[in-house]
Amino acid sequence: MDDDLPTQYEVIVVGTGLVECVVAAAAARVGKKVLHIDKNDYYGVQWASFTLKGAQQWVDEVTATPAPTPPGDCELEEGEQLVGVANPSVDYSGVKQTWHVPKEPLPSPSPEPASAAPVEQVVPVEGSGGENTQLMGTPDTPPATPQDTTQSIVPVTPQDAVQDKPQDTAQDAVEATAQEMSPAEQSQDSSSTKSEKEESGRKKEWSQEELLKLSRKFNLDLAPKLLYSQGPMVELLISSNIARYVEFKCISRVLTWRGGDDGSLLVVPCSRSDVFTTSAVSLVEKRLLMKFLEFCHQYDRHPEQLEEHLDKPFVDFLRSRKLTDNLIHFVTEAIGMVGEGAGCREGLERTRAFLTSLGRYGTTPFLFSMYGSGELPQAFCRLCAVFEGIYILRKPISSLVVDSSSHTCLGLLSEGQRFTCNHLVMSASHAPREYLPQDESTLGVSRAVFLTDRLVYINIACLMHSVS
Repeated sequence: MDDDLPTQYEVIVVGTGLVECVVAAAAARVGKKVLHIDKNDYYGVQWASFTLKGAQQWVDEVTATPAPTPPGDCELEEGEQLVGVANPSVDYSGVKQTWHVPKEPLPSPSPEPASAAPVEQVVPVEGSGGENTQLMGTPDTPPATPQDTTQSIVPVTPQDAVQDKPQDTAQDAVEATAQEMSPAEQSQDSSSTKSEKEESGRKKEWSQEELLKLSRKFNLDLAPKLLYSQGPMVELLISSNIARYVEFKCISRVLTWRGGDDGSLLVVPCSRSDVFTTSAVSLVEKRLLMKFLEFCHQYDRHPEQLEEHLDKPFVDFLRSRKLTDNLIHFVTEAIGMVGEGAGCREGLERTRAFLTSLGRYGTTPFLFSMYGSGELPQAFCRLCAVFEGIYILRKPISSLVVDSSSHTCLGLLSEGQRFTCNHLVMSASHAPREYLPQDESTLGVSRAVFLTDRLVYINIACLMHSVS
């Protein structure tokens, strides 16, 4: 440790979670002397974003038996005592990683031996009218690559297609060529064409080795977070000018799972145009939904309609508005995002938060940080550092220095070095267990992160639009 590092601070912040980073940035911004430390070598704690290799290292760390932090030696003054801190790693349980692809790439099938005599190959090409037109070639002709195909695509107007494509002549030429081929040649040609179709239609087989090579091409979030485009966090990023450190992406669509015998993923209608174009609700339901959403947008202007419902469940209020079970599902699960036991006021507030964020940056109310949720804590850390906040990573804390009589925190001990402060900020994960409420039950959140080779929901119309 550098001997020149100061040991006296006004505020010491432990951990680089989002809340701790916001507090550190705010304290430094008003001129406080801030020390921000974390035992990890990355920012974010439970908000962190990792590469694939980084995520594997994180799994190994949290599943390993935590090594006890040595208490260290510290000269205590009269009336001071050391209080041990908690290990944040115990907040995770049941962490495991499962691969569903082979470790190494599967060997590619060996090519068939070439024939001694040159054999003409017939490659089927789909014409603009939907029929298959066969183009002749020899084995010496190099096969077309995806790049060649992409570069050779030229827009053609319907008039050009009609003028430049003599369909009858081409079809006659193909039939004549087929008649001139011997049965053996036709059989061999048919086998070659079939193998080429199978090769082109074969799904890419991924392997662990290939994915690890692409580790830095994508990020994995421990706790992915969406932001309302009109929400308090976005407003804070704008007003504090921290938004310059982060890039965002608009969420293109919101999906919900509709259970039942024919359970499936459905696109949630967000805007007025979405409501009237969706096929997930009937015409009568569309009118009911639009009328209800307009009411939620300014529900506080009609207190007389809410008097008897404010203390009742939100679902009961929805039924009083004649909403069907299908609409209730969309409102509670995808728009308001409230549980079954949510009260009427909470449901209305969250529904209005969804509606007021529509159209500010995109067609849905949500924004997502381009490089993962871990960018948000780091952005606040950058602001803190600009205003002379000091950061130390890989710095574990062994104990707190506490006044025995007043039970106020005087500082902390880290690797035998004492840091004193006027104020200490830390999350409940680091705090000593005797300082936490004992009568509150602990809730857990189950999370899963999946890597897939396809979209979860494929919308043919959107797919065609993106390709075109």
